Amino acid sequence: MIFRLLLLFLIIWFLFWIIKKQFIENDTTDSETKPEEVEDMVACSYCGTHVPKSLGVQSNDKFYCKQQHAELDNSNNNDQK
Repeated sequence: MIFRLLLLFLIIWFLFWIIKKQFIENDTTDSETKPEEVEDMVACSYCGTHVPKSLGVQSNDKFYCKQQHAELDNSNNNDQK
């Protein structure tokens, strides 16, 4: 009886070990993939929100998060002159 329980325990442990090994190998292959390229974040000159440089709008050597902020900032600068 004890021999059967010990044998059953060893079989369960062996199956668990195989499954665990499969998951660990899958995790290591995923981590070896090339990371995505990191893009610079730029603060909007009007509201201060940080956006990726490719999504921002550049006007008069300043960066904005959207075209509307560029227009609002330019109109405010023109009014002050």
